[in-house]
Amino acid sequence: MKKSVLTTDWLFLKETIGLMDRKGLGKIGENVKSSSFDLDASARTETGVIVMSMFFVGLLIVAFTTNPVPSGTQAGERAPIFSGEAYDGTSWNSFEFADLLDTSWTWNSTEDSPWIAVEFLDTDCGFCKSSAQEVGQWSEMYTSPQWPGPDVIFIAVAVEFVSESSRAEIVEFRSQYENNFRYVDDLDISIADDWDVAATPTYFLVQPDGIVAWNSGQGSDTLGWDAKEEQSISLNGFDDGRVQLNEAIEQLTRLHEGE
Repeated sequence: MKKSVLTTDWLFLKETIGLMDRKGLGKIGENVKSSSFDLDASARTETGVIVMSMFFVGLLIVAFTTNPVPSGTQAGERAPIFSGEAYDGTSWNSFEFADLLDTSWTWNSTEDSPWIAVEFLDTDCGFCKSSAQEVGQWSEMYTSPQWPGPDVIFIAVAVEFVSESSRAEIVEFRSQYENNFRYVDDLDISIADDWDVAATPTYFLVQPDGIVAWNSGQGSDTLGWDAKEEQSISLNGFDDGRVQLNEAIEQLTRLHEGE
């Protein structure tokens, strides 16, 4: 294959430097050789920058043109049972998720069994901080006498994804944002692993019988679970938009109301 002029000149320069060294013109040869190495290193650096830039551009293209990878226990699956220590605003006490469930519940049950909203959060997570007050308001809204649907019990599961945390930080976070629901200690992320949670905040809405009705970390958070039909359904009005926990609660807890 024919070499380019640039390649030929570069090889000639290297050969000339070697010849200068062999004829005793060492000092000049060393100076020129040093310059040539600097040029070579600079070229490699520039090439590396270009390659890395192209790599990150590629990642951005993939991120914006593909569906997100689903994570977390999916709608229609049974929520993993867990236990641990939970802070209720006064002290840390034993907590059993199973105690919240009504395994006899069905979509047409006459009993007003509560649903469960589970939030996985990190006290160092910026998005968790910005949404904490709003989540606290929802926890009060969906247990108030004005709410016509079934009560929704809120549970926060505090993990350690971003940086080191502690129970003291969990207590401070809960108090700062005036959340009145229980915070479960999952600093060893064992519960998060069981629920397949990889990021915070992640929200789940769980039916009284323990079946996940909605998961904010799904490939599409516009999908909910229909307990009557036993299949996924699209939440009304959110075909192209992001669904929030309160919106999922209002549609799914009252899906078959009046039937």
